[in-house]
Amino acid sequence: MFKLSLLIKKIVWFLKPKKNRPPPPVPESQFNLQSTQIEWALFERMRLAAQANSQPARDNGSMSQADEVPLRVIPPDDFNANRLFSEIAALPENGGEVHLPAGRIELTETLKLRTGVSLVGVLGMTELVFKDIDFGLMIQGDNRVRVENIRIRHQGTNKFCAAILVTRASDILFSQVEILAPRAVGFLFSDEVYRARLERCTVYEADIVGFMMIRDVQDTVLDSCIAERCKQSGIFLTDLKLPPEIEPLDFQAQIHYTTEIIGNFGPFSPADPAPYRNTLINCSFRHNRKMGITTDGVGYLRVINCVIAENDCEGITIDNGSWYCQVQNCHIYGNGKRALQHQIELTQDFVEDMGLMADGSSQAKLPGISLDNAAYTRIENNCIDGNYGDGVKFVRSVYSCTVANNLIVDNNRGVNKKFHFFGVLIGVAQRQHSEQSDFASCYNQIVKNDILGVHHAGVHLLPGTTGNMVQDNHIVGATFAAIEDHTTVGTNLIKNNDFSKRFC
Repeated sequence: MFKLSLLIKKIVWFLKPKKNRPPPPVPESQFNLQSTQIEWALFERMRLAAQANSQPARDNGSMSQADEVPLRVIPPDDFNANRLFSEIAALPENGGEVHLPAGRIELTETLKLRTGVSLVGVLGMTELVFKDIDFGLMIQGDNRVRVENIRIRHQGTNKFCAAILVTRASDILFSQVEILAPRAVGFLFSDEVYRARLERCTVYEADIVGFMMIRDVQDTVLDSCIAERCKQSGIFLTDLKLPPEIEPLDFQAQIHYTTEIIGNFGPFSPADPAPYRNTLINCSFRHNRKMGITTDGVGYLRVINCVIAENDCEGITIDNGSWYCQVQNCHIYGNGKRALQHQIELTQDFVEDMGLMADGSSQAKLPGISLDNAAYTRIENNCIDGNYGDGVKFVRSVYSCTVANNLIVDNNRGVNKKFHFFGVLIGVAQRQHSEQSDFASCYNQIVKNDILGVHHAGVHLLPGTTGNMVQDNHIVGATFAAIEDHTTVGTNLIKNNDFSKRFC
């Protein structure tokens, strides 16, 4: 009777108009709740986000640009900071283009670009060096700004700051902008940034993060971009909450506050603004000291045709209140060794007492893809191989996500005397914050994957997980069992999996 009533509720839910749909009904038994009212903060977040984004598109208030664009050219023999600022100031109200020559100049004040301004350099030969200023190039409250063919260095002591800051802006284009060793963040997009596009942009050796999107950043596309050898993540998308005494655009106040809390993410609130409907396509996130891609509460993130490789922590996280994300056609390999983390970082990750291996890396390895407090995410058609922990790990509170048609090969590279790892782990872990949900992952689908190589098990289901479908997978080479199921018989649907002993 219970299953029949739930089925009827789901049918009614699917028949409702899309814009008015609440989250689908969930069996309360899977959440260990005593009340009949299901309360999961992520469902409320999804409802609020759908409501907010059903409104008409925001008008950015920008003026239409004339066909004849004013053009000003700086000659090589007069390429200096004063000339650059004066040429931008000389453009008319609706903007225009400033062309820079090959060469290198130093700037000791922030370069602000207003509506309609385009800054165009010579590819690989125009370099701006920002020295001892928090924000190098800034676009704040302006629209239709374009920056092309510029190399940027951001020099000074490490603190939370950025080589490029964009806030309350729309229709922004960066093309072939290269940022070398920024003091903290390469590209920082924060609060009401809509329809930005980055094409073939790169960040190397950022002191914190290569690309960062904070709170209300929507419809941003990174196409063929690179972030490598950053001291934290290649790209970080977050709903980072500020205390009430700090305004979202008071970046001077945020600098100290964010330096103190970055990396220690508290539980999300459903009403927190989150990066929404952003796309990473044909990008590369490699050799970063923590994650390749870190999400701290995002909606509708698409990661397509990307290389996410040899990052010291997870390749990609879909975490802490993320929903409707997609990871497709990516190559995710060599992540999770945990060889570069300091003791304090291991303590923050609750693994300081797990011990070290002979090479100094933590025995607690990390997966290629991690999901935690996430829903309705699809991981499809990827090659996930050679990661030190699991190929794909459902840490806790993962609901109705799909892992399908992937090639998952030879993960478990970090197997040691304390830990072994799996092709796919469906689990429940203890909460790390008092407000964090920690119900067992449920109603997920693991279907039609090729899971090959010496995983401890191809698929591992921890006690309490329920309603998960493990079906039509081809599993070869697992050292303990093809599917290791610690749940009550019949709690999960496991059928039509091929455990043949040889490769096809």
